[in-house]
Amino acid sequence: MPSRYIFCDIDGTLLYAPRAGRSAFGDVFAEVFGISIDMSHINFAGATDTRVLQQLMREQNVPHDAAREQLFFERLPEFLDRNMATIPPVVFPGVVPFLNRVSKHWKLGLVTGNIKACAFIKLTRAGLAQYFDGIGGFSDDDGDRNKMAALALERADHPERSFLLGDTPSDIAAARANGMVSVAVCNGQFDRATLEGEGADLVLDSFEAADELFQALDV
Repeated sequence: MPSRYIFCDIDGTLLYAPRAGRSAFGDVFAEVFGISIDMSHINFAGATDTRVLQQLMREQNVPHDAAREQLFFERLPEFLDRNMATIPPVVFPGVVPFLNRVSKHWKLGLVTGNIKACAFIKLTRAGLAQYFDGIGGFSDDDGDRNKMAALALERADHPERSFLLGDTPSDIAAARANGMVSVAVCNGQFDRATLEGEGADLVLDSFEAADELFQALDV
């Protein structure tokens, strides 16, 4: 049977993690670069960890330093996990029943702006890691979400059918750039009108209203 994949974004799509990631970023930046920063202006919606770090370094006039950037991403998972032990991520309504249903018929992968280690910390803390096989595209592969999606398809051995679920225009663009069916979920910062205007193939108000998607997936 030809392989079929549903690739999912994480933050704003499956779950949200109030303050945990933002706080971890700021704390690790202070530790590695010796600069305390205000993270309140950073918009993580549709962003990637790699590009957020690059933005912070530009703002603080920190020159490129491969060793310290590598150290930053080595330390980030530890800080994130510690934060999530205190403030666990919140899974959006309908996500678990959705994953239970589709995982019986489709393989599940990821296309996420998180580095891989942070992605699986979030999924593990949310009780969702068991649904995903580790295949995907992550921020430590490339800071460009379109390229991350291309890598995910390559690692999945170019499945015959593939869907990309996300909550931002960046997710829609990545699906379109790679010939994937784009499914936008109105869990994040963007409303239905915006996501429809960006050209999503299918827009869901939530995973509790996923009948149209179930039909498209034939499950």
